[in-house]
Amino acid sequence: MKIAKILSAAVAAVAASAAVAATASATMTVVSNPNPGLTTATGMWMVQLYNEGNEAENKPATDYGIDLTSIASFSITVTPAEPDWWDGTFGGSFITSCGPASATPADHNWPSNEFWGVNDPELEIDTQTDAGKPYTFEKTGDLTYTGTITLDDKNCLYDVTSIEGGYAQIGIQEWGSTMTDMTVLDLTCYDAAGNVIISFDGDGNVDSDLAAAPADDAAADDTTAATADAEAPADTTTTAPSKGSPDTGVEGVAAVAGVAVVAAGAVVLSKKRK
Repeated sequence: MKIAKILSAAVAAVAASAAVAATASATMTVVSNPNPGLTTATGMWMVQLYNEGNEAENKPATDYGIDLTSIASFSITVTPAEPDWWDGTFGGSFITSCGPASATPADHNWPSNEFWGVNDPELEIDTQTDAGKPYTFEKTGDLTYTGTITLDDKNCLYDVTSIEGGYAQIGIQEWGSTMTDMTVLDLTCYDAAGNVIISFDGDGNVDSDLAAAPADDAAADDTTAATADAEAPADTTTTAPSKGSPDTGVEGVAAVAGVAVVAAGAVVLSKKRK
């Protein structure tokens, strides 16, 4: 009888540890049906604002007809995919990247724009105040958080639309330790006056009507058609194959985290809100 109880407890502990270890590797939600211009991976969500096209990097030709230099700021809104596991340990960097190096300063091809944590009094979570990072995510709704980055000389986008090999891309990288995937809901670009230049939904599709002129008068009268035109560099570009996760080291980190979590499984499980 004692042996049976011991075995039962051991099995339960292993199952609990496995469940916790699985969630410990969570980072960004990988989009199942992304726009061809979206790079979606466990540690990254990034849209192409402009790209001449780079088949080797699975980046299709993309041109929304916007003035890249007019983008003064952009915001990204996220939500935890599994609220019961949400502990606020969400951090990483905003992506601001343009090139090639022959046309833009080299330090504009992925400068550091770090953020960490959130402040959510209703959930008694504050992982942000003591982090001291230059950018923050603010609570904008129930389990919804928005981070905004203002572009300056260190991370602004250059006009690369007439440059061979030109590209401009923005988004978010995540390397925090939260035990739930973080899902991007929206990315919106603004000019210096706060007007929307272009915005994208979580799948990387344009969901504003300011990105491209309609193809003809009929499309102008049809909001749905206009939106579809704006969403689709697909009509004028070659659809790229599905993008795999880049080698960001997430798997190795997850393995180490899994071992640590197994050692303290009972403690971590107690953090799961009921």
